[in-house]
Amino acid sequence: NACDCIVRAKQHQHGKDRMHCMACLDTGANHRRGGTIHEDRPASRHLLWVVCMAALCASAQANVFLHSPRGSNNKLNEVSNSVLNAQRLFQSQNHENGGYQVGDNCAPSCSDASGTYDSTTPGAGKGQMYYYEGSLLHIDWTIQHGCGSGQGNVKCNVVLQYMCEDSAPGLRDGKTTSRVPATPEGEADPQYGLHEPLSWYKDCSIRERNRGLYTADQNLGGTRNRAINTRQNPNGDRRGLECPEERDYYPYWHPTPWRDIAVLTDDLSRCGFYQSHSQNVRDYGQCCDKEYHSITNGKCIQPLNEDPNQGGPNNIGECQSANNNGLWVESGRWNTWTPRCEATPFSRDNHLGNAASAKGGGGDPMTDAPHFTWRVPGEVLNAMRAQEATCVLRIRYNISTADYDGWNGLDGSSATSDAVTSVFNGVNAKIMNNPTADFVGFSTNPEAQTAYPLKLNVNTAQFGRVFEDRSHTFKIKRLPSNNPCGIGRIHNLNVRGRRGNIVQVYPAVEYDFVPTRLEAHEGDCIHFQWTGSDANPTGNAGNGRRMTDRINVVELGSTARLGLNKPAKHGYRDVSNGVLRYTSYSSMFSDEATVRKMAYIGQDVRCVNGTCVPSLRCDDNSNDENSVNNCKELNAAPGYFDGGLVRMDRPGSFSYTSTRNNDFSNRSQKATIVVHPWKVALAIGGGAAGILFLAVCILLTRRHVERYPDKKVAKMRVVQQTLGFCDFCGRRLETSFLVRYPYTLALLGLCGMLYAIGFWMALGDSDPAPTYGHAKGFGRMLDVLCNVIFFPVLRNMTSWLRTTPVGRVLPLDATLYFHKVIGMLIAVATIGHIAMHYVRFNWQASSGSGETVVGQAIGRWTGISGHLIALCMLLMFFTAAERFRRRKWGKIGGHSIFVRVHKLWIPVLLLLWFHSRSFWHYSLFPTLLLILDKLIGRMRGKEPLTLVSAKSPAKDVLHLSFKLASGRRFKFRAGQYLFLQCPAISTTEWHPFTISSSPWERTFSVHIRSRSDMDWTHALRKVLLPEGGVKQKAMPARASLEEKYQRSQGAAMRQLPKGAAGNVPADTAIQVGGHHLYVDGPYGTASEEVFHFSVLILVAAGMGVTPFASILKTLAYQAKNDMLETPLKKVSFYWTCRDQAEFNSFKDIMEGICTDPYLGRMFDLNTYLTGELNLKSISASEKYHQFAGRPNWSRIGKKIGDEYPDDDVGVFLCGPAAIGTQLAAMCKTMNPVAVDTRSSVADRRTSRLDVHKRPRKFVFHRENF
Repeated sequence: NACDCIVRAKQHQHGKDRMHCMACLDTGANHRRGGTIHEDRPASRHLLWVVCMAALCASAQANVFLHSPRGSNNKLNEVSNSVLNAQRLFQSQNHENGGYQVGDNCAPSCSDASGTYDSTTPGAGKGQMYYYEGSLLHIDWTIQHGCGSGQGNVKCNVVLQYMCEDSAPGLRDGKTTSRVPATPEGEADPQYGLHEPLSWYKDCSIRERNRGLYTADQNLGGTRNRAINTRQNPNGDRRGLECPEERDYYPYWHPTPWRDIAVLTDDLSRCGFYQSHSQNVRDYGQCCDKEYHSITNGKCIQPLNEDPNQGGPNNIGECQSANNNGLWVESGRWNTWTPRCEATPFSRDNHLGNAASAKGGGGDPMTDAPHFTWRVPGEVLNAMRAQEATCVLRIRYNISTADYDGWNGLDGSSATSDAVTSVFNGVNAKIMNNPTADFVGFSTNPEAQTAYPLKLNVNTAQFGRVFEDRSHTFKIKRLPSNNPCGIGRIHNLNVRGRRGNIVQVYPAVEYDFVPTRLEAHEGDCIHFQWTGSDANPTGNAGNGRRMTDRINVVELGSTARLGLNKPAKHGYRDVSNGVLRYTSYSSMFSDEATVRKMAYIGQDVRCVNGTCVPSLRCDDNSNDENSVNNCKELNAAPGYFDGGLVRMDRPGSFSYTSTRNNDFSNRSQKATIVVHPWKVALAIGGGAAGILFLAVCILLTRRHVERYPDKKVAKMRVVQQTLGFCDFCGRRLETSFLVRYPYTLALLGLCGMLYAIGFWMALGDSDPAPTYGHAKGFGRMLDVLCNVIFFPVLRNMTSWLRTTPVGRVLPLDATLYFHKVIGMLIAVATIGHIAMHYVRFNWQASSGSGETVVGQAIGRWTGISGHLIALCMLLMFFTAAERFRRRKWGKIGGHSIFVRVHKLWIPVLLLLWFHSRSFWHYSLFPTLLLILDKLIGRMRGKEPLTLVSAKSPAKDVLHLSFKLASGRRFKFRAGQYLFLQCPAISTTEWHPFTISSSPWERTFSVHIRSRSDMDWTHALRKVLLPEGGVKQKAMPARASLEEKYQRSQGAAMRQLPKGAAGNVPADTAIQVGGHHLYVDGPYGTASEEVFHFSVLILVAAGMGVTPFASILKTLAYQAKNDMLETPLKKVSFYWTCRDQAEFNSFKDIMEGICTDPYLGRMFDLNTYLTGELNLKSISASEKYHQFAGRPNWSRIGKKIGDEYPDDDVGVFLCGPAAIGTQLAAMCKTMNPVAVDTRSSVADRRTSRLDVHKRPRKFVFHRENF
């Protein structure tokens, strides 16, 4: 029965057995011939790799080329650009010009002056690379037909594997380009290159092929039934000792000598399948000759079939049949990590190595070819119990078409749900070789005498295709006992490319370091190592001795990243005294010996068994490019160089080049090493963590002492002294500028963090100037601060945030303060940024960069824009000073100049977008918010007003009442403020004033101080209330504006009541018609929170009474109409004035509030006159309390706290900062700490502290706009 194997699998219930017997599940397509299962369709469904799917690929020149490690493409040491024997080791299907010769280590060269390569020279073919276990190896390749999900031409997969001598004894490169004979003698002959062992190929040539695979219309009938016969290799041609079936399919269904490194695929959903079926983690079965297996103690050879025309059994059923009497053995698992499965790197089709962005377009181009970083494993050393092992690496690249889905059906539809397998072979093949037909479907035209046929270039042997390349052999070694890296990582820095220009070496590449940008961390090691050949064609272009590859490493003192070509004088440190040899450039290497070794690559010494003496080879006067004594051209060095492990202890970015091969306009060989610091970061992080831990300990200790004052800990002297010292420091900090608000330290911490980030990221740049990192640190601060500074002045957003829960967290009461603080931080960062750059410019000019300080400063757009930004910021900073805004020096100064100059923020923001490449990352969202806020303000600011009344209750006070010209009601909340604009005075100035009326009044009003030294408000007073008979200080800057306003009003001014143009007595109202003013607002303040407290302390200083007038009127109205948001228990109002005149100036605001019957006993007014008093002129009033001197806030707070012990007290101030500091201290003193009053341990065990009962709090709010 053809399905005997399935029965056995079900009996064993073993997943691996079932995998090899699924051929029996094919419905109607299976048949038995000669005891072999020929149709294996379901097996292919589970075991096929996407390689077996058709790929629309007609050209025979598709390629995958391995560049690092050096890919051979079957080359050895032929003095030719093309491979001499493409069948030497493996089937690549690549172009013959690809690949690199094996590395040489002849001293000084394996070729003579006439251009003859001698493979018998000592060191010929011995330039073998090695890699330490655990080191990071950059695998680099190029492919022709594109790859990656971002391109739609093909579907592709890339598999990386390696094989070592534990599974391939005798692994070697060989000495001849001839193919190894498939005999034991040939396998043992070291002249021949050898990868897979002979037994591997013998088993493959005997074993029957998997007949369930898709082979299209290729002729695989008759005796073409072995595993060496595949769709890509139907004739069974031999390439080395490779098994063609295993080469073409992954994962393979029999044990192989290859270990998996990674599978890169366009479809990451298949990663689970690839990883679970990797031989790294599972066994595979093979049929073994039972007798041979027994006598050789477990060795396996493929048994022959009873029919000599058929292959040996390839599944458990046939293997264990009575005719074959074989032994099915599961083996091969490597017991190592599953292969990494990742997305295939993107590259364009038909452009070898021409890579675009990872998304397939629209992004920054990739600077490297497709690559993979491999951590070199050490399990092969463990398996062999050896110190080193010889290995080889291979890459396989598969392309598949998108014409049909090979995994899920012919066309991906529900019409067929099985994979494209053998059911579509032969005459059933959907695509034939070079098909000819009317594919377009033209209309029949007998007169044309043609059916309009077209021919497609199709080779079904290549329709679904695998390309391969392999490295030359290398060694994996154990770490040396004197490993200088410690716990640091080891990075391999190698070289790809060969001698010749781009045309001569194509599709290989010219010289390049791999990787071109190596990023390590402080304390890591770099293994500098490369190899080259002396068998390059004599006609290939290059520098130095013909035919040879030579490379060195010399650092560049680059001021333009990799733009310069002149090496820098190195500032290596003298080991004896630690002094820099040169100060112009500090090398990435720690000593002169390493610098010389990398630059001269050992030409000056001859080392034997670890002992080195001067070589005396170099002739400094020789200019003969082919002379082996010309050390300038590196001719005295061998092709192989091992710089050993170099510990990287200096953080920074270091650009370097090869002096021999870097030939401007011909070829470039430059690269960068970036060493990131971690010791400084660890110290900073550890220090921060230590400080945080100490603060937490002190906080917990304080809480314990406060709750348990009788405990032993509370009485310890060291605890008392520590807490006392912390209290002292806390009191000092509370009165300092730094912690005026709790968020100030957070802002300073943000600046420090931004500086550190900018400095850290600058280490990845190639500028070696010592101050470059500091300049970038200050620059990163400016990137953020120049955007954060807008947030405090987004009035509409701030007012909205006050209505949200966020308003209770953010310091919205201190927006103006934070705007000023951020401005000062910007000034400091700007000075630091500019200073560090100028020091850098001077350093570079003195280091021989060829540029002057001025040329560097203003010779580029970044310099010009930076100076313009600094100039604008300087003007904005000085005109924003209060001394400048409050005074005028002739026509210079005043608030109007401040407003106009401050609009320079617009060009500054635009310049910043083009000055810094990273600024837009931080600025995009804030700029959108800023534009939105300005648009909202502009729409609200177009609201015209009708001036209802204007009066002067005192000499320097103006009381204005308005209503909207549209007749709508102006909606606001008590305590809010608005902005006024008078176009006749200034079309650009908007000034804020607190609304002094209640929201329930028909009009809204403001009280404005209008002293003669206040330019805009005094001009407004003279316009609205001209006082001809009262002599006042003239305001020349506003005189013309006043006249302009009066002329513009014409009839409206003539309608003023009689006497309005003359002396205006106090309390005289003037009715003015017309739309002369505009309003923008209202905007919220901290005073809005007043309605959330039942006990209030309101403190006003001078004109600060205006918001509380509105609040008290509103409270009275709410009390009258039973609309209080919180039941009101007490309102204590404290008003401090310098003298009686100031008190009288605003006394009208409080009229009616003191005696309001609805506030009743809950309200009391207390006035304090703090200046010089004439007691005879003071008359007591029964309506309120009058005091001389300053309030005692501690006494006041204690009194109210005692009266209302269970109620939160809202403390509100509109006044100077000095009073705010006193009130803040009072609130902190009055906020109690929960103390555990349970006296005994028993009480604490039986009762529970009521921690959920929140103590009463004094909550302080400060008015600021």
